[in-house]
Amino acid sequence: MQGVIFDIQHYAVYDGPGIRTLVFFKGCPLRCAWCHNPESWRREPEMGYLADKCLACAQCVAACPQRALTLIDGWVARNKEICTVCGKCADVCPQQAMETIGRSATVEEIVATVAADKPFYDNSGGGATLSGGEPTGQPDFLFALIEKLRAAHIHIALETCGCFPANIRDRLCDAVDLFLFDIKKISSDEHRRWTDLGNELIRDNFLVLHHLVGSVRVLPRIPLIPTVNDDPTEAAAIVALLQQARYEGEVHLMPYNCLAKTKWAKIGRGDDFHDFGLLSKETIAAFSAVFTAAGYTVVCN
Repeated sequence: MQGVIFDIQHYAVYDGPGIRTLVFFKGCPLRCAWCHNPESWRREPEMGYLADKCLACAQCVAACPQRALTLIDGWVARNKEICTVCGKCADVCPQQAMETIGRSATVEEIVATVAADKPFYDNSGGGATLSGGEPTGQPDFLFALIEKLRAAHIHIALETCGCFPANIRDRLCDAVDLFLFDIKKISSDEHRRWTDLGNELIRDNFLVLHHLVGSVRVLPRIPLIPTVNDDPTEAAAIVALLQQARYEGEVHLMPYNCLAKTKWAKIGRGDDFHDFGLLSKETIAAFSAVFTAAGYTVVCN
């Protein structure tokens, strides 16, 4: 069994309890305008290019078997129509300006990598967090991986945008120890405006998951984006959803930053990057106060 991932990160402490290893799946149904991992959108591996690292040495141009690269005024242009993502350009680049993003990996390979950190999990109450992208977009691979990780007695957290088919809910509840469930916008029209998809399924999945597993195993996380969802009115709408679900746990906020700008540029979408600006302490405090008033403990990551 193989799937497509784009990164594995060790010793993470913000994506579930304890010390964790993050496995990033490639592919996502949403197109969030503020996305911190835009390289996760496409399921297929792709090539990245960091122009500010490039020496314009043209070694990549010479190495490309498809002649998909051209050196133009000190930077390398790629013809994506004929590029086969073979990675030979990245292999010869002396500055690592070229990068292959995404690769096929077997369940056994990932389990071996994750299990190597098990002493850290055992000492801290940690485990593996499956992230992305959206892991449920590769369901067969996801469930095969979880089965092997559980056999190794490793705690499983699933970071999800909530956009997954209803017919895998029960199976997810049987397999996953903790759901890190993103909630972005309550209005479906506004959700579509900022992510390209409405959120009826997402809201329904949250309600059903919480009904099935309870507040101990579902953790709502809110990416807090300036001018998009950072006002108390939006906070009140999210509180209403949590109260509808009868959720009783913590609420985690993930304030926006613009550090993903280089990632957008790397995949050739630098012109699409939008800097939403800074979140003031006052804005975060006012947003948090709505949840606190409703009886929720707020954690700001």
